[in-house]
Amino acid sequence: MSTYRITIDRSVCSGFGSCADLAPQAFAVGADGIATALVVETDDPAVLDAAASCPMAAITVEEVGKQEAA
Repeated sequence: MSTYRITIDRSVCSGFGSCADLAPQAFAVGADGIATALVVETDDPAVLDAAASCPMAAITVEEVGKQEAA
């Protein structure tokens, strides 16, 4: 299982919200219309699809750890 670190460049986010639709436990669009990461790190692979869906490429997801299944 992998662990992913989420970074959002809020200066380029346009608030399309696809990230929050695909990974609502990790992303939300605030009242200002800009996406926010609800967590800094997660093991949910849905964040990869959420980042890929961002039309502004404002989201970076890095794999920071991988743990073998026991």
